[in-house]
Amino acid sequence: MSVRNLFSWTAVIGAYSNSNSEDYVKGFRFYRKMVLSGIKADNFLYPLVFKACGGMKGLRRGRRVHGDVICSGFEWDLVLMNSVIDMYAKCESLEDAERVFNEVCVRDIFTWTTMLTGYVQMGYGRDALEFFKVMMCSDVRPQSATFVGIIPVFSDIGCFEMAKQIHGLAIVNGCNCDKFFGTVLIDMYANCGGLGYGRLIFERVKGKDVVCWNTMIKGYVQGELFNEAVELFRRMVLGGIKPNKTTFDCIMPLYLQGGKGVLELIHLLERMNLKLSAVSNTLLNQIYEHIDDVKQVKELHRYLCRDGCISDNSVAASLIQLYSKFAVIEAAEEIFSSITVKELDCWNALIACYAYNKYTSKALDLFNSMRKAGIQPNLLSWNIVIAGFVNGGDYDSALQLFTDMIWTNQNPDLRSFDIILPLIRSNTCSMIGKELHCMYLRNEFEMCKFVSTAFINMYGNCGDVAYAVNLFESMESKDLVSWNAIISGLAKNRCLDEASKTFHEMRRAGVTGNIITWTTMISGYAQNGLVDECLKHFRELQLEGLKPNSITIVSILPACAQSATLSHGRSIHGYIIRSALDDEDLIVSNALMDMFAKCGCLQYAERVFRRLSQRDVVSWNTMIHGFAIYGNAEAALALFDQMVAEGAVPNSITFIGVLNACSHAGLVNEGWKQFNSMGSKYGITPSGKHYACIVDILGRRGHFEDVRDFIVQMPLQPTASLWGALLSACKTHGNAEMAEYAANNLIELQPENPGNYVVLSNIYAKAGRWNDVDRVRKMMFDRRLKKSPGGSWVEIGNKVHGFAVENNLAKQDMEEIYKTVLDLVAVMIEEGYVPDVNTVCFEDMAET
Repeated sequence: MSVRNLFSWTAVIGAYSNSNSEDYVKGFRFYRKMVLSGIKADNFLYPLVFKACGGMKGLRRGRRVHGDVICSGFEWDLVLMNSVIDMYAKCESLEDAERVFNEVCVRDIFTWTTMLTGYVQMGYGRDALEFFKVMMCSDVRPQSATFVGIIPVFSDIGCFEMAKQIHGLAIVNGCNCDKFFGTVLIDMYANCGGLGYGRLIFERVKGKDVVCWNTMIKGYVQGELFNEAVELFRRMVLGGIKPNKTTFDCIMPLYLQGGKGVLELIHLLERMNLKLSAVSNTLLNQIYEHIDDVKQVKELHRYLCRDGCISDNSVAASLIQLYSKFAVIEAAEEIFSSITVKELDCWNALIACYAYNKYTSKALDLFNSMRKAGIQPNLLSWNIVIAGFVNGGDYDSALQLFTDMIWTNQNPDLRSFDIILPLIRSNTCSMIGKELHCMYLRNEFEMCKFVSTAFINMYGNCGDVAYAVNLFESMESKDLVSWNAIISGLAKNRCLDEASKTFHEMRRAGVTGNIITWTTMISGYAQNGLVDECLKHFRELQLEGLKPNSITIVSILPACAQSATLSHGRSIHGYIIRSALDDEDLIVSNALMDMFAKCGCLQYAERVFRRLSQRDVVSWNTMIHGFAIYGNAEAALALFDQMVAEGAVPNSITFIGVLNACSHAGLVNEGWKQFNSMGSKYGITPSGKHYACIVDILGRRGHFEDVRDFIVQMPLQPTASLWGALLSACKTHGNAEMAEYAANNLIELQPENPGNYVVLSNIYAKAGRWNDVDRVRKMMFDRRLKKSPGGSWVEIGNKVHGFAVENNLAKQDMEEIYKTVLDLVAVMIEEGYVPDVNTVCFEDMAET
């Protein structure tokens, strides 16, 4: 436009003033340009400028325009002053608004209403009521807009009687129930517990818009009248009123929670021909949460494709996450591929999909592809891929990725530490754990109880008991989890006295232990063979009113097996039966079988095995090993055949039991057959233990040349167990030459084990090679090795008594013992026993 006059400027500024916040700024800029061009505003333009200032909350600019009005001499214009008051109220400057209001000599209802609305909008409800009372005492008559301004105060108060009074006052003043006034009345009654009144007003309102419908529906929802809310929603749709985001946020959660389901909701949206843009993100998230099968995901996917929203990165990412939840990887990949410009959220979603479903290599490949594509991973990206490797059991890769993340200057957050700390669980990781602790402190994270406990667990797993104790003692407040962590760390590292002391200290501090605390103590005693302490704590925890769980039972059974005390094991078995733990937990049943087998009670172990409704490979292995140890090769091999026939897949431990069974029964051909089937049939690479079993099989049958050839040809370095098996076979067959070959290799691997020297010396003695006996004895003397004293155990009265060789017995005791032994030997000889005295020489010399 070549010539701009006041009218043209007013038209442009007015257009911007009736728009959004960005246009308010543009409108004000046009006003400044107009002033700079020399054109003066009039009393018709100023209200538009004040509206723009109020819309963008530009108090400083509004005051400047107010100054222009005063300079122009328009203070007399009441409409203009009303707009000034409105501007100050919207800019939240109540003092300025009150000042202008007080300066206006002649006020109309709009002046009062504008000021009243300002009080209400700024949250000054009490001041608004006082102002309303003053207004009612003046010579103005309130209008609908006045009541629309004051009624929200009564909604906040929530008093039904006051609501009726203000409604009556509005009627007396001739207010018509139009859609604006009717809507605020409905909202007021809904908040004051008068939904019946609200519904009557709703039915009387003519030309109801979506806001009016939403207000009534929201009232029903707030009053928990859900059926009425849904029914009104249906009526609204049938009446041709198109719901908006507010409607859906209000009614759709009821639709989902009412059992209608996601599919019916999607079909409803389609029937209403509504696009996804009509649904808020809050509702979408609720839809995602209620999806419980892949059919619903596919239906939602179809709807989103029809709606054209699938190209949106956030929508695509959400769909990928849903498909990931049901492991439909191909569909997730297709969605990802269909996105032209992929943002970080979309990359993270597919990486998480791979990681969640344990496709760790794919997750890492996609992670690296994202970086190559120029998309820098955020902390969430790193946490996702690291957690994927943790869930997949690849802890080394997880630690390496965590290190890579640090090298990229990406600081970890609490979630990162939560993922990585449980992996630091061995002595070799101790330094890494300390570095993580320092890193945590450098990042100035709060050292809360949860984090302190995590580090205590870490130090306990790494064997750094001193660090764990220091950190525990530095904690200002300790909860049960913290106490459990330090007790567990002490028990794991065989500091049982300190663990017991801490346990009692915890109880003195008024902290009651839970089943985890007691199980930790029982496990610590069990790992150190202290069966009596295990059983004592097992009884005490029940006296405390706690119920042992499967972990408690699995902790105590190995101790019973180690002591070979059947009575203790049967006592625990009784508790298991009473608690039905063997029916619930396969791990308990497996541990029970193992205990009975090691206590020599195979009939009980087999009874437990036969009762199992389902068995895993550990169940089969336990029974096979039990039969093998006690020489019942036929039963062990039959059970192995049954295992294979029932579809169970044997592992390397299974074959150790099978080969041991063949060894004890002297089944050379069967042993070779099973050994060869490991690789050819089951894809299992034999370990050193399997090779040792073959050596034992051949050695027991005296096939020493085959043993020598086998050892030379085997692809692994012979282990101590292999040489030990060969040495034992040499003792049985009196093969001194091969024994010497085996013993030399065994002593090289285990120079501090006196048993190896004793076996070799006995073999020499049996062969009459006394010079070699002296040589071996001298080797033991030079290395300060002593033969471990013999010992035996006997169970009497539910208690195990141990016996060992003693050198400091009194003469009277010695005479009595020897007399008893000679009497027993005499009886044995009468029964046909022929003593072997060839090795007695070494036993005598070992004691001198």
